[in-house]
Amino acid sequence: MSPLAPSRRTDSPGCSMTEIPGPRWFGPDDPIWRVHGDAATPIGITTGLLMLAAEPAYAATIVTAGLVDDPWDVDDYLHDLTEITTFGTVDDAMVTIEHAYRDRASFSGVTEHGDYFYGADPGMVEWAHAATTWALLASHQRFSATPLNTAESDEYVRQSARIAHLQGARTSPGSARELEQLLRGSRSHARATTAGRRAAARLRETARPCSGAVDTAVSAHRSCRTVVDAAAGLVPSDVRRALGLPHRPVDRAALFGRLSQAHEGLGAPVLTTPPPIAAPSALRADIA
Repeated sequence: MSPLAPSRRTDSPGCSMTEIPGPRWFGPDDPIWRVHGDAATPIGITTGLLMLAAEPAYAATIVTAGLVDDPWDVDDYLHDLTEITTFGTVDDAMVTIEHAYRDRASFSGVTEHGDYFYGADPGMVEWAHAATTWALLASHQRFSATPLNTAESDEYVRQSARIAHLQGARTSPGSARELEQLLRGSRSHARATTAGRRAAARLRETARPCSGAVDTAVSAHRSCRTVVDAAAGLVPSDVRRALGLPHRPVDRAALFGRLSQAHEGLGAPVLTTPPPIAAPSALRADIA
């Protein structure tokens, strides 16, 4: 079955980002607001991080940023970028996108496979956007309490594409079906590297045990071991092989129980990026 097929549960408390006055690109009725504000989002972000770690050029950027042994900083970066561009004001979103572009443009070099890469290359941006969009949508459809229908899924992909174009992508999928087809046709992006495998291993090694208490704050379960296992189980098989991820069953009872608790009484998006918004990127290269 496709990971984008609807399945079960998810969502949790709000953050003052949504209370900052100003025009926004999206609102509560938009699919992107629902997907990125759900308690399943941490699984989607970590899934996206694993997808990127399996791509040699992105593995090389993680090395350049000095974050191979601390991949949770990359996870934080992806959370910030996703949340600010979705829920933040247009001003905050544009500043964040500009920062992200400058960060990417500071990375260039040769991958472990000997291929040249440039972080702001449109093709690289397009693939990263497709991988992270797929990861977030797949996680939402698998674990959310309110998965999107077909029309909503297509609209989510189109709304995500608007952000991708501002980040430098020239083309992007226009439907969930096109998104899956693009990912299936891009299997060459998943290749084993020492850096990618190290980053994936560190995610598993540093994930903390899941608390038995109610983890209603998403920041409390973002690095939870069960969430990391769920993300590892969601990635395509070629990514799993490239990263050397073990194929072990997810503790679905623990995961769904935690996400179910996170949904109770939910009336606002689950956000973990604190003000001030548009903070410096965790991925900025430290170049002398």
